[in-house]
Amino acid sequence: MIIDNKRNIYRIWLRKMVFTIIFTASIVAVMFLNVFDSPESPISKYHVIIAIAVVFIVISLIGMFRNPYYFYFDDVNEVLVFRYYPVGLFNSSKSSVQIPKQQFVRFEIEKYFLGREERLVLFQNYRKKVARYKPINLSAVDPADRKKLKAALTRYSREK
Repeated sequence: MIIDNKRNIYRIWLRKMVFTIIFTASIVAVMFLNVFDSPESPISKYHVIIAIAVVFIVISLIGMFRNPYYFYFDDVNEVLVFRYYPVGLFNSSKSSVQIPKQQFVRFEIEKYFLGREERLVLFQNYRKKVARYKPINLSAVDPADRKKLKAALTRYSREK
């Protein structure tokens, strides 16, 4: 089985781009339209610009705290392959974990972001000890794919 969330990552990038264009266009529109320039108006155009900027910042912070990852999983051969990297402008660290099925011990799901999002933690037998890998964010993986991933990893787990 192969799980790849490339389409979701494209949607996230497109959503960010469209949101930024709408934000910029709305600021420009408020600046050049004379809707809020009348003296009887209770708010000025600068108040509207500040409100738009606050909404943009809040939505951007929510996206940043979700911290979506590109995620690829493959269990076709005798090795479990996990490829992942954070989706961001300045992230160049791409990671790949390959665990032989015989050495895979278990996995855990950690909740974060108010219990709404999940991280995958992998455990492997390594030199007669159990090694723990750093968590992989699953916020950009579809719920149906998460369910398939959990079922596949449960099947390969040594500790049940």
